[in-house]
Formats: sequence, structure tokens, C-alpha cells
Amino acid sequence: MPNNKSKVDDVLAVLLAMKTLFEGGYRNIGFAELRQDAVKDIAEREFRGKRYKTLDSAMKTIHDACARRLRPEVASIRDFDEMVGQWLRKKSMVIRDVLVKHSETPSQRAMVTGFFAKN
Repeated sequence: MPNNKSKVDDVLAVLLAMKTLFEGGYRNIGFAELRQDAVKDIAEREFRGKRYKTLDSAMKTIHDACARRLRPEVASIRDFDEMVGQWLRKKSMVIRDVLVKHSETPSQRAMVTGFFAKN
């Protein structure tokens, strides 16, 4: 099965999962742990959907979308966690701006702005 999802799709899925966990009572744990749980959930779903051949490759690819593949705007996974924390706690749009910059098509940019308008 061809992989039609981009890093932007993967990051938006992680952000939605993190937001769901955060609003579901996980406010007292760190954003790194929220991200790890979200990445695991998304990777398991994508593996079950046969996007990946192994769960390990799914986990690594989804994690990588949140860190290395957003460079130079996101220098490390800690930076990603900080940006997400600012978004969830203070409605900062820095992470949105990073994803808009990394969007490859007008439809991806629209998807990113629509995601943040709804969430």
C-alpha cells in the first residue's frame, strides 16, 4: 500500500492525540510523556492499517515527523514538546506556523489552518 501521508499529516495526528489526552485528564504529566503516548497510539493505528510493515518502523517514522523532519524550525524533540505545550496551555500558534511552512501544497496549508481553527 503506498504511503500517501506526509509529515504534516503525521504531526497533526499526534497533535490531536496529545490534545485529546491533555483535555482528558492528563494535564499533570509532562508534554514529552503526552507525545510519547500519542506517537504510540498513532503508530499502532497506522501499523494496523498496514501503512507500515513493523510497529517499530511506524513508531520511529511518526516520532521523526515531530522532530527531525521539522528542522530547522524545530531543532529538537524538546522544542516540539515546548511548542505543543504553549499551544495547549496558552493557545500559541507557533506550531501552526511551523506546519504551514512545512506544508507542500495549498491543500496542506488549508488543512493545517483548518485544524488549528477547530482545535
